[in-house]
Amino acid sequence: MILQGRLLIDPKQIPKEGWLRIENGHIAEIEQGSPPKEPEAGSRDAMICPGFVDAHLHPPQFDVMGCDRLELLDWLDRVIYPAETRWSDKAFAETHALDSHRRMLAAGTLGYAGFLTSHEHSVMAITKAAQQIPLRALAGQVLMDRHAPEELLENRIARLARSEKGRLDCTLNPRFAPACSDDLLADTGRRLGEGFPFSFKQREAGEKGTELFMQTHLAESRAECDLVRELFPDDEHYTGIYDRHGLLTNRTLLAHCVHLADDEWELIAARNCVVVHCPGANTFLQSGVFDLNKARAHGVRLALGSDVGAGCDLAMPRVARAMIEVAKLRRMTIDPSAHVPTSVEAWNLITRHNAQALGFHDMGRIEKGASADLLILRLPFACDAHLIGRLIHTWRDEYITHRVLNGRIA
Repeated sequence: MILQGRLLIDPKQIPKEGWLRIENGHIAEIEQGSPPKEPEAGSRDAMICPGFVDAHLHPPQFDVMGCDRLELLDWLDRVIYPAETRWSDKAFAETHALDSHRRMLAAGTLGYAGFLTSHEHSVMAITKAAQQIPLRALAGQVLMDRHAPEELLENRIARLARSEKGRLDCTLNPRFAPACSDDLLADTGRRLGEGFPFSFKQREAGEKGTELFMQTHLAESRAECDLVRELFPDDEHYTGIYDRHGLLTNRTLLAHCVHLADDEWELIAARNCVVVHCPGANTFLQSGVFDLNKARAHGVRLALGSDVGAGCDLAMPRVARAMIEVAKLRRMTIDPSAHVPTSVEAWNLITRHNAQALGFHDMGRIEKGASADLLILRLPFACDAHLIGRLIHTWRDEYITHRVLNGRIA
């Protein structure tokens, strides 16, 4: 398949007219100038860029975006747990899992890391969705055994190996420390050490597991941190609870991290974890203002997430804009030295850097051999030196004319 358009290979450079050839789901050839034959999609006036990657969201929460004027813990009790309880119906779960993939595809999100519900069949629901709309994904059941409705305290982890094509990997997802006992966190640490595969048959055959990703939330709100101190009085700090159970690895995704002390930042950096900044969600729930300077000073790996449903934007360019706006706010009101990301920094986060953080090393870029997960855009403005800033600050999903998913026009 041939695609034609201005190729956004390096966001620091104005994209030039060219074309690329796709073969077996990957980019096989990239050239400037006119294509050798009529393209299947695109034109001289189009622009081709990598698909977006969202490092943190909740498919079961897509229908409750915008439930405002609540802080985190009340919002979980009054909005989120009722929404996730509705996934106890398998047909409902399958319908809404597929709808979440449709909505991500519409927004140009072609890869993501997500939390499901605690129901074992939620993994099957997202697996079926991925068969129809094969977004690149890390997804797993939410693990909880306290401080939540009884019907959500189901923690039989679905015994699924990764998909054959590597488009969907199951992850371990303890929700956050307040919803997890020491026993559950210890069990999660044990499973994390075992890795894939989960099945008893494969384990008994002595097959070696593959390293697992783990996703959780950390220090999102002050009230949450106060509760953690009550529930885990013997631990030095919140981050140390996860470390005590062996949950901090180079495949750990820690969402939010708004209220951390320096020694917690140091521990996260030492374990090479990924901190997922969720600016829209932090503002919506009034959880706090993320300190980007701390992450940079400690050399922590950073990713960016929409955190839908606390976040109200699926489109990652708008999440990138929120990150820039939160950083500007911090500079104006809290810390005059606060780093404000450039548009190029933000764009790289929602494409190649998020992809790398999730282990999608061939995604989020236009280069030979990369996965063909691409967007074709028609823009109402010029491809000039301000292109990336305009994309982020004026983004509309209507800019997308084609979505190329795993080498096929979706």
